[in-house]
Amino acid sequence: MEREKYSKRVRYLRRLILTSVAAACLIPTCICVILSVRYDRLSSRFEQAQSDLEWYRQRYGGTDENTDGITDEIELYTGQETDSEDAPASEMDVDYATVEVTGDQNPEDIEGTRYVYLTFDDGPSTNTDEILDILKEYDVKATFFVCGKPDAKYTDRYKRIVDEGHTLGMHSFTHRYSDIYESVESFKSDLDELRIFLYETTGVWSEFYRFPGGSSNNVSKVDITELIGILEDAHVTYFDWNVSAGDDRSGADKDTIYANIVNNIPRFKHCIVLMHDAADKKATVEALPQIIEAIEAMDDTVIVPITQDTLPVQHINK
Repeated sequence: MEREKYSKRVRYLRRLILTSVAAACLIPTCICVILSVRYDRLSSRFEQAQSDLEWYRQRYGGTDENTDGITDEIELYTGQETDSEDAPASEMDVDYATVEVTGDQNPEDIEGTRYVYLTFDDGPSTNTDEILDILKEYDVKATFFVCGKPDAKYTDRYKRIVDEGHTLGMHSFTHRYSDIYESVESFKSDLDELRIFLYETTGVWSEFYRFPGGSSNNVSKVDITELIGILEDAHVTYFDWNVSAGDDRSGADKDTIYANIVNNIPRFKHCIVLMHDAADKKATVEALPQIIEAIEAMDDTVIVPITQDTLPVQHINK
């Protein structure tokens, strides 16, 4: 009897030891796996951020390695206020009382229907896929005025914009005002470079353009009508906007962006809405679902992409 009890105790202790050893091996292994996955994700995000910052440096003239230099580059790219003479006035500073805005009314044959065109400038970016996911969820088509980003990580985003039925427009190759607006020749060179790049990347020969800073910008060293002539010669139509999200302003949050769009759409029968597809415009992405829902809830209102039949909204300051 004692021997049997002893044997049971030994077997119990043996199982307990084996279980403890297995747990001692398994738990650290699981922790290592979890940490490894998290590390990979953080590493990927870090590399993406580094790549984006390097792209800003290369494209927009940044040379400083310090934080202030990087901030200046991003501000120049996004059109936010900076001390640089290169930076344009904020897109929200356009005074619609002093410039003629064409296209704010629909032709008579579509009277009664409000057409809303959601447009995104500056992409593609790390936010493009999420924007496209939201548009797909709501079965909405938009227009993307993109820049030239040859980095391979953007290739699929250009293609996805086209493959999912959105309109691909041009917003300059470099988005660097001092180069684009230096002369008629520099503008045309930038336009041609972007147009060919997009065709080689997506197979689309784009026919739509948005001037960086808008056609009423006060940055161009060339009379803007000369640049409009370059676009006309290339059979390209330019589009400005009559409703702005205001997401180019520092500190613009989700609620502000929503209000800027939804409160101003009722002013027009033909609304071209300006938003931005940039790495630092997360609030725009967050506001987008509610913006779409609010627009779709408006009477006789539809959301459509820009096409050759779209009546342009253009700022004319001759």
